[in-house]
Amino acid sequence: MTDTEGIPITGERAWRGADLASTEWVTHLSANEVNALNALAHNLPSNDSEWLSHRALAQSDPSLSSMLSNASQALSHVIGTGLGEPVMQNARGEVLSVVADRFAGAERGVDTRGYESNDELRFHCDGGDCIGMSCIRQAPRGGTNGLVSLFAVYNEILEKYPQHLPVLTRGYPLYARKEQGDAESTKKLGQVQQTRIPVFAWHERRMSAWLNLQLAELAATVSGIAYSEEEKEALNCVEAIANQPDVELTFKQLPGDVLFVNNLAVMHRREKYFDAEEPHKKRALYRMWINLHQSAAVVPQHAALRSGIRGPSPVIAAA
Repeated sequence: MTDTEGIPITGERAWRGADLASTEWVTHLSANEVNALNALAHNLPSNDSEWLSHRALAQSDPSLSSMLSNASQALSHVIGTGLGEPVMQNARGEVLSVVADRFAGAERGVDTRGYESNDELRFHCDGGDCIGMSCIRQAPRGGTNGLVSLFAVYNEILEKYPQHLPVLTRGYPLYARKEQGDAESTKKLGQVQQTRIPVFAWHERRMSAWLNLQLAELAATVSGIAYSEEEKEALNCVEAIANQPDVELTFKQLPGDVLFVNNLAVMHRREKYFDAEEPHKKRALYRMWINLHQSAAVVPQHAALRSGIRGPSPVIAAA
């Protein structure tokens, strides 16, 4: 299949939320697959740091290979490394991080990482080829997720708002949030990355797409260099289309659900959530950024996103 700039994207990549209203796209693991995953997880070393030397564990079991091609902390790691290579997500070097509200009651700032708060997260893509999220506990209120195909968004813009495409193809700079860490890991954080990341790009007749709405807007806020009206309108157009009920897919992850999202094709978001009072009942997910074993060729700006956020060395977050 090939893509041509200026021609609508066809096929399953341009799905719309209404197309996935049923749950046929959800893969349910068989008892044998669950048992095989549990066995692999139980065989991980007791020293978490040694997990990092284990690669593609799940691919070694024939009963799991077909499931992977088409959740506890250990299971999240096993499944993620079966799909590809984990990518560091923060200056601490975490390749498996905990998604939970670490800032309850604290004032938020431009450097607050969204996954460490209960705030609403607007549509965005992350680092690596894909993001994997395993739900351990869900909040009693809020926390609904949204997914949208950037290929479907492109088709809408091409048909109705083509004047925005030159700006979106040029892309936007990003703000890299400041984090605590060693000097080498943090030297590029807390500043605007001037390389523009195209929202839509073509390479070898294949389209890839990537956008983080908040980081794109923060680049202008932090630098003090305002976007042009055309640039603002183009961002607003993407967000407005993404939030259309017939374009967006909404759902709520439940304990045991594992979600994988293609970061070079799909944006995701999360509603603000309200936690339980008891610590052992608070919302918690495990997250991985993963570069797939067979990554597609993309433009250099999109390929660079596969590097994630470099820490001193890869680590597993404390459970």
